[in-house]
Amino acid sequence: MSVSLLRDVHHVPGVRGWVRKQVLRSVARCVEWTTKLPGRGLNVSQVSDWLHVGGSVPPSRYAELKARGITAVIDLRAESVDDAKALEALGIELLNLPVTDRYPPSVEQLLQGVEWALPRLERGGHLYAHCEHGVGRGPLMGLAVMVARGWEAPAAYRALRQARWQCTLNDRQLGGLADFVTAWAARRAERAA
Repeated sequence: MSVSLLRDVHHVPGVRGWVRKQVLRSVARCVEWTTKLPGRGLNVSQVSDWLHVGGSVPPSRYAELKARGITAVIDLRAESVDDAKALEALGIELLNLPVTDRYPPSVEQLLQGVEWALPRLERGGHLYAHCEHGVGRGPLMGLAVMVARGWEAPAAYRALRQARWQCTLNDRQLGGLADFVTAWAARRAERAA
């Protein structure tokens, strides 16, 4: 999988493109911070009937996740972690894969997240993959699950960006997705043999 194919989803070349990307990421973070204000909606975007991605949700609003039908959460924050007991009380399972902000999960973390999510989705569950602001790490995990469920990576990225404009993977994260696509294809070929 080529990073350039993924970059074409939102890349504008040159200085103009770099400025555009930085402005988009900054605006996205400002918008995400406002979701923590009282009376604001959840920082959650629905990508498909089985996948939601976004930013952190305070424990006082976990019931709203349940009301959306979410049954499994993958939290990719290294700086914090969801309250497993509060989620469990609502019947929501949690997997924490800590990743530093602005970096991609390792291929092993992406594989672990996918392997954890797939059986839950096959049983009719709904997944919420998130990080702090829902710009990079959480959407990247959502993309990995989409690829594992048969999507081509560029098409998955386009669909995710259509559902969540704030999602703007940086070059490291695009590289992480490309590495995952290669590793997932190898794993599928290995299992088929």
